[in-house]
Amino acid sequence: MMKTALLGATCALLISGSALAQTATPGAGGSAETEMSVSTKDVFAAPPAGTDANTVGSIQPKDGQVLVTNFIGQSVYESDKADAATVGKVNDLILTPDGKIEAAVVGVGGFLGVGEKDVAVSPDQLQMATRSDGKTWLVMKATKDQLNSAPAFDRNKLAEGVASPGASDSGTTAPAGGGTASPPAQ
Repeated sequence: MMKTALLGATCALLISGSALAQTATPGAGGSAETEMSVSTKDVFAAPPAGTDANTVGSIQPKDGQVLVTNFIGQSVYESDKADAATVGKVNDLILTPDGKIEAAVVGVGGFLGVGEKDVAVSPDQLQMATRSDGKTWLVMKATKDQLNSAPAFDRNKLAEGVASPGASDSGTTAPAGGGTASPPAQ
């Protein structure tokens, strides 16, 4: 019992010592941070008319609106019938520079995500089916065979996305006030 406790304490000290050695300290190495130029632009389209865009928290939910997070990971079915087969899952949504949804990226094929292929489909290919009890699900105007034979979507050709202000070209992100580096969110 004593050997186990001693071995555990020794491992904990070794691991924490390595972690402390990897922690970056602000201003270490004597190099001064260079200030990079920054430009900003609107990411999404302007809010609807009658909305005060300058007041934080002024936009409230309205009937018919749906959160994008409700789509990601949802199964897509071949029809609105109760026995409809799954054709894939929504893996992502592609936005235009003005914030409109241009395509849905649907993962098809594979098993538990292994061997899965992403296919970008026009948003008008997806429909929301609603049963009389209020339950909703996604329906696609394409078959599983059509999706499997469609060309794969290459997400590497899109812009990087959103990173932290301290992001560097090396793909790591450092908080603006210094500290330890972490990878950007994917």
